[in-house]
Amino acid sequence: MLWVFLGILFICIVVGVPIAFALGLAAIVMMFIAGVSPAVMVEQAINGVNSFPLLAIPFFMLVGEIMSTGGIARRLVNFAEALVGFIAGGLGQVTVAASMFFGGISGSAVADTSAIGGMLIPSMKEQGYTAAHATAIVTSSSVIGIIIPPSIPMILYGIVTETSISRLFIAGLIPGLVIGLALMVTTFLTARTSHAGKTTRFSLGRLWQTFKEASLGLILPVIIVGGILGGVFTATEAAVAALLYSLVISLFVYREVKVRDLWGMLINTGRLTGMVLFLLATATVVAWFLTTSMVPQTLVQSMTGITTNPYWILLMLSALLLLVGVVMDLTPAMVILAPIMLPIIQAGGIDSVYFGVLMSYLLGIGLLTPPVGTVLYVGCGIGKVRMEQLVRALLPFYGTLLVVLALLIMFPMLILWLPYASGFAIK
Repeated sequence: MLWVFLGILFICIVVGVPIAFALGLAAIVMMFIAGVSPAVMVEQAINGVNSFPLLAIPFFMLVGEIMSTGGIARRLVNFAEALVGFIAGGLGQVTVAASMFFGGISGSAVADTSAIGGMLIPSMKEQGYTAAHATAIVTSSSVIGIIIPPSIPMILYGIVTETSISRLFIAGLIPGLVIGLALMVTTFLTARTSHAGKTTRFSLGRLWQTFKEASLGLILPVIIVGGILGGVFTATEAAVAALLYSLVISLFVYREVKVRDLWGMLINTGRLTGMVLFLLATATVVAWFLTTSMVPQTLVQSMTGITTNPYWILLMLSALLLLVGVVMDLTPAMVILAPIMLPIIQAGGIDSVYFGVLMSYLLGIGLLTPPVGTVLYVGCGIGKVRMEQLVRALLPFYGTLLVVLALLIMFPMLILWLPYASGFAIK
């Protein structure tokens, strides 16, 4: 059954069939081979999307839409410029810092790239950055958006593996900060060697002024993370609280969003949510067929037959996920592979929360790799740069992201300390 699925998926990718339809076609073929009733297939598809935590996805998507339109994102960028704009690399440093702030609200790498790139890439070009270099900084820093909570990939992982989404969110805090600092160092070094990016003079007065202007936006991540850490609400409830807060700020305080603008935002959010849910439904059916065919159990036996050392298991799975990220987008890869890999990591004594953060990060790197990398295409469109130029400019950032990956594997407490050892009441 596994080879049937892989064969159909490979042919569909080569032909250019959308991945959701490819999964649906594979499910139908496997249904006929297994002699299963179509009613069972429909039941599994419904079960795949009949999940309360899934509501967090459209809510966080809508929060990102409101932030981009309502002036919150622009104020966060201004604050980031006052905070780190004086460091060598100027706006490059601002880009990474802004991605850390914005990632703490949107949960999407694509949304991060669109919002931050649209504002900063033109200014970076004026400061001496090449189009490829500026776009490379924006796209690489967008990975932070799916690690720092909230994170849409972590929501999907939590649903398909029945892992606490709140713990996954909190586990992403320290790794997100580590990624951001590592990319800032890389930006510093690349900007100095290319003589790009003027620095602005540090001004305590401007820092205070921009902080006051951005303070209402900065409160939003505090509400999300603080509420989860304090046990006030779950991740889904945090999404609702974030949406209500962003609506009030954008409609009645900043007044940069009108009521008539909400209809377009709801349409965009509904379209994206529909894509995710259809993909999740078809992927759930495929995962069910693979599970009933004993594919996960066979993989566990094969993997443990090679080694039972958790570090070697992590290295092999990491290599596999990096390769998968080259040919498959993050969402289908997460939904299909997470339940298959879960028994493998459990057999190796690896914590599911730890692996959830690691898997999100590995597939996030895949968003930056051709030929399927979604963030690459968004970056090329915003930065007006060719794919090969962007990939060449990304080389030092690829190296940085792999160094951070090695750190997360060697020091698992970077991920596990907050959700387990911090003593907070996480639901």
